[in-house]
Amino acid sequence: MGWEILDDGSWNGLKKSMRAFGDEEGTVEIQYEDVSGGQVIEENKQAEGVNKRSEVWHVGHIPASVGMKWLVEEGVDMWSPDHIDAVTRKLMDSDYRYLVPGCNRIII
Repeated sequence: MGWEILDDGSWNGLKKSMRAFGDEEGTVEIQYEDVSGGQVIEENKQAEGVNKRSEVWHVGHIPASVGMKWLVEEGVDMWSPDHIDAVTRKLMDSDYRYLVPGCNRIII
């Protein structure tokens, strides 16, 4: 059976689809696909070096596909206050340097 689109990804760049799976009735398979085309990362790169006019400023976006990867592969929920230390460690990792452009440290 074909994939049914649940969300086209226009809001957060993460397309969600579903299809029937297996022989057991009611069993489904969910698929997530990054459709942002790297737009979020490019916007973060553009924000690098922007003048900061106050003590608090928006430093970047975490693409939904990255948040889903962290959740599925490592159990790190970027929306949970209980996981703030793990999210901070991830953001300080050089693999994710363009999620927080222009910052050499994060204070939470």
